[in-house]
Amino acid sequence: MNLAVTLLVMLAIASVIGTVLKQNEAFQNYIIKFGPFWTHVFDTLGLFHVYGAAWFILVLLFLLTSTATCLVRNSPNFIKDMKHYSETMSINAYKHQPYSETYAVEGFDEALAKQTLEENGYKTKVHHSENGNVTVAGMKGRWSRLGYIFTHVSIIVICVGALFDSDLLLKYRQLTGTLAPETRSIPLNEIPQKSWLSPNNFSFRGTVNVAEGQSTDVLFLPYGQGFLVQKLPFSIHVKQFRIRYYDTGMPKSFESDVVLTAPDLKKPIVKTIEVNHPLVYKNYSIYQSSFGDGGTKLKLAIHPLLSPYPNALDIDTAVSQVEPLKTPIGTFKAEFNDFKMFNIVPATKEEQEKTGKKMHNNGPTIIFKVRNDQGIAWEYENYMQPNLQDGRWFFMTGMRTEPSAPYRYLFIPADDKRTKDRFFKFLALLNNSVQIHQYLKDAIPQSNNLDDKTYSLQLKLLQQLMVLFRDKGFRGIDLFVQKKVPKNEQEKVKDYYLSQTSYALQMLYLEFMDKTFPDKHISGNNLSDFDKQWFEDALNAINSLPNYGPPMYFEVKSFKQINATGLQITKSPGKDVVFFGSAMLIIGVFILFYVRQKRVWLAYSKQENALTIAGKDRKDLPETKIEFDQLVEIVKTNLKVS
Repeated sequence: MNLAVTLLVMLAIASVIGTVLKQNEAFQNYIIKFGPFWTHVFDTLGLFHVYGAAWFILVLLFLLTSTATCLVRNSPNFIKDMKHYSETMSINAYKHQPYSETYAVEGFDEALAKQTLEENGYKTKVHHSENGNVTVAGMKGRWSRLGYIFTHVSIIVICVGALFDSDLLLKYRQLTGTLAPETRSIPLNEIPQKSWLSPNNFSFRGTVNVAEGQSTDVLFLPYGQGFLVQKLPFSIHVKQFRIRYYDTGMPKSFESDVVLTAPDLKKPIVKTIEVNHPLVYKNYSIYQSSFGDGGTKLKLAIHPLLSPYPNALDIDTAVSQVEPLKTPIGTFKAEFNDFKMFNIVPATKEEQEKTGKKMHNNGPTIIFKVRNDQGIAWEYENYMQPNLQDGRWFFMTGMRTEPSAPYRYLFIPADDKRTKDRFFKFLALLNNSVQIHQYLKDAIPQSNNLDDKTYSLQLKLLQQLMVLFRDKGFRGIDLFVQKKVPKNEQEKVKDYYLSQTSYALQMLYLEFMDKTFPDKHISGNNLSDFDKQWFEDALNAINSLPNYGPPMYFEVKSFKQINATGLQITKSPGKDVVFFGSAMLIIGVFILFYVRQKRVWLAYSKQENALTIAGKDRKDLPETKIEFDQLVEIVKTNLKVS
């Protein structure tokens, strides 16, 4: 019993862990959530797949063996006890029962005694001894012993059902070398046969994402630090996927119109599945579990951030595709991971007062990675539409170098047409040393008191400051001073360089505005407040570009959204076994708690002319003595015992 209780407690703790900690996720997801150290610890303990862990299966086997042994050992005695009325015991033994009363009588009416007990719900059996003594034995609640048998059998049945749905067979195949999980991200047709499972696999639970208009006859089972490919004996086609949202941006409901075809079906099964309403086919259940992007078509413009000309590269791609990029600074790959139509965030107080809405939609975004040839990746989140910040419109782009780190955002100011055109034209100017020289020369003409050499040195200094600024922002000027200027003069030189940098940037901006928008007749005194503020915001953005990763900006020009439904497909032959065992457990516990085995004996001694009334209840409850006394009074009244 102690062993069984210990094993049950272990299983209960494991079940709690399996409920709280999401099971059978991709291994990389756990690394992102818990970090490498704790992921390794939890994986070693088998906590990411508790129900398939070796120690969990071992506990199940021990519990099954222990319970079966106990059942085999005790069931014959319990069955015998259900049939045995103990009517052959001596009168002295009856007197030593928990409840016993003895009365002097002149005679004993056996038939009346038997009738009295039967009228009170007792099954009876009469025994005549050789010395003339008569015992009428009664028993009520004889089936209470079935509670013990049912509870023990139910635990065995539940353990067997759990073993049916465990991956015990997969572990055996892995140990024998006939099965090996795939850990690489490779096309389906390149996955080796050792990582495939046949359609006859006894039980499984896996997921697959299927885009609208696409079909699948496989799913993926997370296993260890990789995955296995499960071949299905049928095909699932997704006709359409629908999703509705709350005002907060959280999904309200999502459902899929699917078509299941199989060789043994005369016509396909067409059904709409949604959460908690699966499609059931034979031993398979197909659940609506999640949703995602199914390969949204994207038209992008890639802006080179170091180019002296605003010449964006236009590409057509899609989510889940990888695009090679050759640039002057090296070869990169752009991995497009996801597309989000809605990005709901709390609205500002001003926006709430204006629109009456508590939430704000920041619009579509793409999530992608840029990876260099050494494998180093930068992850980005780029918004398609400008968003209002402090009364000004910005295009937001977030970047991070670690999956667990938050995004750091760059805010590109929108021009008066709410586009990025002015920003990239001004950035191209700052990258073009030839144009910088000409613009500075036009904006800062040579004065009469400056000779040609001094004027040339002045322009050259401003050009060098622009190069430093574009290389590392204002910090680049600070680093240059620390490296090239004596320490006692650094503060003075830095202040001078920064003031000259600001002056050169202002002159370049004025000249840029005058040449780019000649109809505005720009000069230093007639810049609008918007143009002045835009210039400050643009400098803040350009100052942050050195920390933005590879010098490329991905702009979403247009898109065609394609959704994908996440299906969880299970084959669980042990499920019905566990349900049956659970039903048996409920019945057994009910019998144990509410069915009482009560015994009573009316033993007549011919030699002593005495009647002994004895009783026994397997549950010594407070009302047991009261019930016995009531029965004694009934017997005394019926048998006329004084």
